[in-house]
Amino acid sequence: MSGLFKIMQTLLLLGLFIAKLTLASEAHKHKGCFSAEELEDGALKILRRNRYLKDGHIDETQYHKLGTKKTCPAVLHSQSVDYNNRSVSPWRYSIDSKEGRFPEKIVVAECLCTGCIIVKGHGHHGAEYEDYGYNSVPVVQSQMVLMKTDCTNNPGKYSFTSQFIKVPIACTCVKARTY
Repeated sequence: MSGLFKIMQTLLLLGLFIAKLTLASEAHKHKGCFSAEELEDGALKILRRNRYLKDGHIDETQYHKLGTKKTCPAVLHSQSVDYNNRSVSPWRYSIDSKEGRFPEKIVVAECLCTGCIIVKGHGHHGAEYEDYGYNSVPVVQSQMVLMKTDCTNNPGKYSFTSQFIKVPIACTCVKARTY
């Protein structure tokens, strides 16, 4: 009985391993062929089906251009309702744009400081300063995106490959590494 149990256990583990490989390869398969006019609708359907679509409209006036100059604030905005302004590791939101990617525009967080804002004292007598014994680091989340590719069998039509990218969604303060 023990030998039969081990064989069944091995087959079950092998089946789970094969299923995992199949699912992993599904994430990178081409998702059909679309004309240029059908491309965006096809991408939206795929992203919705896989539950990776958030509100598709981004009001660009509310965000910074990725890579523009950023400065670490000298004072935290303790009255702000937004976490990114009150955090000891403040951040701003920017737009990352990439042609041929769906969604083309993704809102990302950019840490404003290298160190972290330390508050000494309380109330109006408190002093705030950037402490480099700590680091502001991005908190990332995995997000599926679709990349436009040419259909090999259908000239003039396009397909997608899916990729998972790490998107910075906030910043946090960590103790600096010491070597």
